[in-house]
This record gives sequence, structure tokens and C-alpha cells, in this order.
Amino acid sequence: MNYIYGLNKSGLSIANFLINNDKAFCCWDDNSTVRNRLKKTIKNIKFLKPTPSNLNKFKNIYVTPGISINKDIFKNLNKYSLLKRDLNIYYENITNQKIIAITGTNGKSTTTKLIGDIFKKKYKKSFVGGNIGVPLCDSLLSNKFEKFHVIELSSFQLELIKNFNTKISIILNISNDHMDRYKNMRDYIKQKKNILSNSKDSYNLISIDDKYCRKISKNNIKNKILFSIENSKANVFIKNNYIYDNYFSIKKKILIGKTSKDLNNKFNLQNIIVAYICCKIFNIPIKIFRSEIKHFKGLPYRSQIILRSNKLNIINDSKATNVDATLNSLKNLINEDIYLIVGGKAKDKNFKNLSKYKKFIKKLYLYGESSFLIHNQLKDYIKTEIYSNLKIAINSVYKDTKKIKTKSTILFAPACTSFDQFTNFEERGLYFNKLVKDKFKNK
Repeated sequence: MNYIYGLNKSGLSIANFLINNDKAFCCWDDNSTVRNRLKKTIKNIKFLKPTPSNLNKFKNIYVTPGISINKDIFKNLNKYSLLKRDLNIYYENITNQKIIAITGTNGKSTTTKLIGDIFKKKYKKSFVGGNIGVPLCDSLLSNKFEKFHVIELSSFQLELIKNFNTKISIILNISNDHMDRYKNMRDYIKQKKNILSNSKDSYNLISIDDKYCRKISKNNIKNKILFSIENSKANVFIKNNYIYDNYFSIKKKILIGKTSKDLNNKFNLQNIIVAYICCKIFNIPIKIFRSEIKHFKGLPYRSQIILRSNKLNIINDSKATNVDATLNSLKNLINEDIYLIVGGKAKDKNFKNLSKYKKFIKKLYLYGESSFLIHNQLKDYIKTEIYSNLKIAINSVYKDTKKIKTKSTILFAPACTSFDQFTNFEERGLYFNKLVKDKFKNK
């Protein structure tokens, strides 16, 4: 008997897979609205609230990534035999698909989409999903004949996987994140490393641009390819719009050429370089690589320019759910007058690094659950104001920038999760766009 705890996208995907394979299951979601909705859509669905005693009755317990496996309710279970994520059931049921798996603290969704776009151009039957877009188990339903799988994986999905062998595994970067779910950075990094493959036919792509990835790269890892956007000692690196390839060739220099505006920021060079490496591994022509990076359409709410005028730029980076992601956004706006909006529910308790850009941040608008925490850390460096919600913060930004005669940039890069006032970063990003449209329509 199977059990599903959490009925978000990945949980529903597992449920549909089990139904499709005539496998019985019980399930639960802590949200009563979700349960009531599913009663109407899934015939004879069986709900069972989890308790330590009844969970022990099940052979497989599928826990969606949004639920911590360290909850008290799981304490007496053998986490590594009973508890599973959607990645486990996915990996147990695929056949001979070639998997390109991507993880990292920041940028993994854009990388997944870029590589996915390239593979769809070359190979029509390619599945793109995981932590982005289509849930993993959906590939077992309608896309089982798709030979290539490009999947984004979070640290939560990787927690319970063993002997995960892909064709290509990619670690983009690692920085402080999800400390609300992990004991320390060592624990977080341990989960990320589960993506690495031990197969002799696999490739492991590892960045050497941050200290945590550099440490991982020094381990005894099969078929590793080290890449960098800063370090010329890497096997493949980028410099001055050229890719320098010392892995597949000897000192080969490849012109990147023109790139999409959605890949303009420096941190997007990581996406470009790993896409190039994947193309080399699968012998995808360089002309397809160049065409896709030139015409790439980025995902919403990732450094998305939603208004540009002679006086004002407004950027929506709702996906910046940690401090490091906000710092990446700020790096691209040096020498601009920045009006920065930050807030939500903090994953990390340290925001002091934002003070590195105090010279450019004219004012910091704080809202939500963690606003006082952030204010107390930054008030001595940057002018800050606290608001109860995003709408009031936007009204204040509007009044302030209306008076300014020099060109300014309003940056929405929250550095926090959305879960205090929104369901997810997408809902938050959409709401921000609406507020801007309503308030700045005459700008």
C-alpha cells in the first residue's frame, strides 16, 4: 500500500501515476481546501491524516518536496527505506531515457529551460520538467517515449535518492539557502551532491566559481568537467564573449555571439556555458546552440524588465528568494540609483551583505514577516522603511520616484520566500506586475 503526503503538483502527479498503474494509495494534504477540491476530481480518493502509528502500515510513503522529512511525525520511521520523494518513483520507473539533471542554489530553472529548448530543437521528443513546470511523474504518463529528459532538481527532491545515475549531472552553484530546513551548510551541500553520478558513461559538470562547489570539485568524481565564468583554470570557461574549451579540444576558442536580452546578466553566463557543454556531449551543432541563446525567451519573474522609460526602469525578480539571488541582481545595476524592495519570510537570517551596495541603494522598502529582522541589520547602512504589505510599499516607491529627476531603477528582489503573504514566488511576481501596471501606467 502507498501513501502520499502533500497534494501539490508533484503529489498529484504521483497520485495520477499510481492510479494509471492500478496501485492503491491513501493520501493527505494539511490544507482542507485542497482535500475538498480533490474529492470532486478524483473518484473514491482515500484521505488518511498521518500519525506515527498509521504511517508504519505503508510500504512506500511519498512526501512532496514542500514537506520536511525531519518533521516529528517521521521520527520513528526509517527515512531511507519508507520515505520517498517524486524523484524516487520517477527514477524507479524510467527505462532507457537519457537524463540531464540540473541543481544549484540559483539559476537552475533558467538553465533547465535553455538546455531544454536546445534539445527540443534538435530532438523533438524531449521532456523538460521536475522542479520547474511539469512534475517528474508526468513524464511517466504521457511522455514515456521521450528519449531525452532535462530535469531541474531541488535539494529537497535529492534528499532520499540513492545511486542516481544520469547521462549529465550539473551543479551550477551553491550558496547559503534553505537554512530553515537544514541543520547547517554541510547538510545542505550533502543533499546537492546526491545528483552526482558514478556511472562510467556519465558526465558530472561542476562550477568552480564558489567555495562550496570548488570543494566538491576536488573530490574523487568520475568524468567531471569543471566550468567557470571567472577562472581560466577550468576545463571550460568564458571570457570576453568567448568560450574557451580545454576539455573537448585543446585551447579551442568559440565565439558566443549575440545573446537574448533574457541572458544579458553576468550570472546567466553559467547557463550558457553548461548548455554549450551539453551540446558537445550530445554532438548538437554549434549553430543550434548559438540560435537558441540568441532567441531565448526567459522565464517570468527572473530579472524581468516590466517597465522601461527615459526616467525609470522597473525590474521584477520575484524569484530572488534568498540573499545571494538578490546580490546577483544588484551586481548588474552598479552605478544606477536603486530603489530596492525586499521582504517576505526569510530562509536565511543574515542580510548584512546587502550593505555592499549601500552606495547605489537610495532606499530600501521592507514588507512582510521578516521586515523588522532585515531593518535591524541594515538601518545603519541604508535608509529603510517598513510596510505591512507589498501594495503599500509600491505606493511609497511611486511617491519617492515621482520626485526624482535623474534616471532610477526600482528593483523587486525580495531575498525571502513568499510564503507569509503569497502561495509562491509566481503569485507574488504576478501581483507585483499588476501593482506596477496600476500605479505607473502613465510613466
